[in-house]
Amino acid sequence: MQVRFFSCRLWAILLLLAGTGFLSSCQSGMVPADSHLHQKSISLEDLRQRLLDRQKGLSDLKSFVHTTVETKGRKRSLRQALLVRGAETLRIDTLSLLGQPLGVYIFNGQNMKGQRSVLYDTRRNRVFQGIEVREMLVRILGIELNLEEYISVFAGNIPRLEALKMIGGALDQERTVYQLTGVDPADKSRMEIEVDAYTLLPGKVSRTLLSGEVIRIQWQDYRIAGDRNFPHRIIIEFPAKDARLTLIYTDPVVNAGIPDESFELSIGGKKFSLSGH
Repeated sequence: MQVRFFSCRLWAILLLLAGTGFLSSCQSGMVPADSHLHQKSISLEDLRQRLLDRQKGLSDLKSFVHTTVETKGRKRSLRQALLVRGAETLRIDTLSLLGQPLGVYIFNGQNMKGQRSVLYDTRRNRVFQGIEVREMLVRILGIELNLEEYISVFAGNIPRLEALKMIGGALDQERTVYQLTGVDPADKSRMEIEVDAYTLLPGKVSRTLLSGEVIRIQWQDYRIAGDRNFPHRIIIEFPAKDARLTLIYTDPVVNAGIPDESFELSIGGKKFSLSGH
């Protein structure tokens, strides 16, 4: 059953109460019967938990990706295959026009006993590990980017959401977007988050570091993939570096299961395993 919500008479839709806060959910439009919008109010923590529950529903992702890297005076396009498992395991294969791998990057944050990242350059038949991996990524992408910090972003999720301390929230004037503010205790960065008030799908994040540097993320073009809405375009911007990363997904597959072997390399009889198992 669907229920129609009529707009609230008061312009002040949000009342933020001492650290916890409540978000009014009165809106116009058709919404699902089990929607959070049936509640007269929703606390910031309740809203954060709902977002976390949605994110936990994605265990793995695989997709072809068209990646565009824009920097000062330069624009580069890459054809890639992306594998994501959980929040800490990532594999990116950069492909030729014929679909042959030119390079393979693997990261596993759960592998605490050995190397956590490895990069294989197929043209030079060389494996890079440790600090060399970061240096090679700069050459490939044209910007300094710690890919492991964006694993959750590539999966359509808000980064570090589980650790954020929510300090504020409101509905926008159109009453269609929740505007949330959180602080990451780990690095004291401030996160401004925009979430669709009907679907609870993330739209934008602006992260401000202590240094003042700003990183902006957008999730766009939501379409069904498996049993969930998934963004088919993700944009990451670094205004201070005048750099922009755009990923366009083709036929993403979610929750199909990715075996440990996908995070292993076997080169010249030598096995490089980052599966963590």
